[in-house]
Amino acid sequence: MYAFKKSGVHGSYDLIEELDVIEYLESLTYEHEKVEDVEYFKKYQAQYFTPSTLKNGLERNRENIVDVQGIVFDLDVVSDFQELQLAFYEALTISKVEMYLWLTPSGIWNGGHLNASRLFIPLAEPIHPSVLSDAVDELILLFARLNQQMKHEFNLLSYGIDITASKTVSRLMGLPIQQKGSIVPWDVEDRFRYKVKAEYHESSFVLVTGVQNGFITFDEANEENLTSFISSYVSKHQVGFYKGVRDNNLIKVIGAVKTAFNGIDENDLLKAFYNAGIAQQLDNPEKDILSKTKRLLKGA
Repeated sequence: MYAFKKSGVHGSYDLIEELDVIEYLESLTYEHEKVEDVEYFKKYQAQYFTPSTLKNGLERNRENIVDVQGIVFDLDVVSDFQELQLAFYEALTISKVEMYLWLTPSGIWNGGHLNASRLFIPLAEPIHPSVLSDAVDELILLFARLNQQMKHEFNLLSYGIDITASKTVSRLMGLPIQQKGSIVPWDVEDRFRYKVKAEYHESSFVLVTGVQNGFITFDEANEENLTSFISSYVSKHQVGFYKGVRDNNLIKVIGAVKTAFNGIDENDLLKAFYNAGIAQQLDNPEKDILSKTKRLLKGA
């Protein structure tokens, strides 16, 4: 089930069972009329999707998302779009994975990114939101290995890839706006959808270890225990880190950590946030986490 936004980022939502990119492209004109104000178009007219199943209603936030059904990569800096197209055609030929490529509005009309493109890979099986970060890393490595078999370089890291956007569960992704510059599999019925190998595991972390002088005591505040605690807390309470709530929720998680542990080392805590896949969702992870850590853990 995909969340589908029809008229800009502020428009209403709809739900669709499956995004058929080929059918969607066939409904578009070959070349979109020129847009002068790209930012206005993106905000109020472009169409977007989030490849996720929602729990209740149409709220697009981390707490309301059940799973992720596709991976999207934003390629923001493509120096030669024809070279990218050739490489993508070759990747399609060699891999047999179902995947799609199209130009974004910014890429078509020079809206701040050079030939900005979007790579979409629908998954064979939905994944738990907490697995998204690992799934993105997994696919980047897959393409790196595939690149070794190719004549034309197809290294995602060389295209200004926005990894943070790919790892953000509730991120809106723009749909194609024209057929020109879009590439789809010519034999989609003979292809397979990629199955993520990373697996979701419920945390087995046990907090309470005893009572000392009338107070509950907890496990040692090392990197491993902090990682397990944070992952468990975020999963249990469905805490999201999208824009608008990330600061409050970051404070909430650090506050829970402070309650559960004594003698917390801020460097171990920072590593734990990275291990739990949370730091990667922040704009300035070290600054955001360490500044709040110093303030909230003061005197802990």
